[in-house]
Amino acid sequence: MPKVNCTGCGRDVGMHELEAKTVTQSTGFDTRYRCPYCRTDMENVTERLV
Repeated sequence: MPKVNCTGCGRDVGMHELEAKTVTQSTGFDTRYRCPYCRTDMENVTERLV
């Protein structure tokens, strides 16, 4: 199962554990992810896969 390294707390968080928020914009959709442990927002999780 893929995991993402959180820059806020340093934990390896499973993709299924991340909190996702998608917002509609005039140019499309913007999805942001949040660490459930330290609440740090992450914009591009694909760059943090471990």
